[in-house]
Amino acid sequence: MQMWRLGLFIGLMAIPIGSLPRDAAALEFSADRIIKSGKSVITAHVNAKNDRWRFEFSYPQRGASIIIVRMDRRSSWLIFSKRRQYLEVPVASDHRLVVSEAMEGEVSREFVGDETLSGHPTELFEVTVKENGDTRQYYRWVTKVQRFPLKTVSKQGEWSEEFRRVIFTEQSPFLFELPQRFDPVAPPTTMQPAVNDQ
Repeated sequence: MQMWRLGLFIGLMAIPIGSLPRDAAALEFSADRIIKSGKSVITAHVNAKNDRWRFEFSYPQRGASIIIVRMDRRSSWLIFSKRRQYLEVPVASDHRLVVSEAMEGEVSREFVGDETLSGHPTELFEVTVKENGDTRQYYRWVTKVQRFPLKTVSKQGEWSEEFRRVIFTEQSPFLFELPQRFDPVAPPTTMQPAVNDQ
């Protein structure tokens, strides 16, 4: 994978405005996470254990790309499975898993009703937030037991985040360690694309 594509990919998986900057520190779970922004769709399998998170992405014909976030180390590992290499980088804002019930900049919320979503009893809210001086509205489904934001959709429909197949259970610590026999790769000196990058 060319490093400039990796940078673009990481940018696409950024946590959008609309989530309070509180980590999933109190939850252990696995889920499929789907973020839609315009025509872009980013899907990842997520494992979360306290302050450690693992994102597994699939690219057609490119195999898996994995990011392991270790807040205890204040670093992330970008893992290139096909090349059996990894790159260690500082934890960036777009490496953080944010699953708080409240939304950043929230100014009001209105209870819409109860709904079962993906087998989980949830409460549906219409949430109004202030983002960069603008007022935006979202629909947000929150599980009744864990207070976990299972799904969030902008009222205009241009952005959404959804967790599917969520299982709240203890996660193996081995998921958040480097794979054995993987070699470190030096950071790129440039992020310019190759002329014939395929």
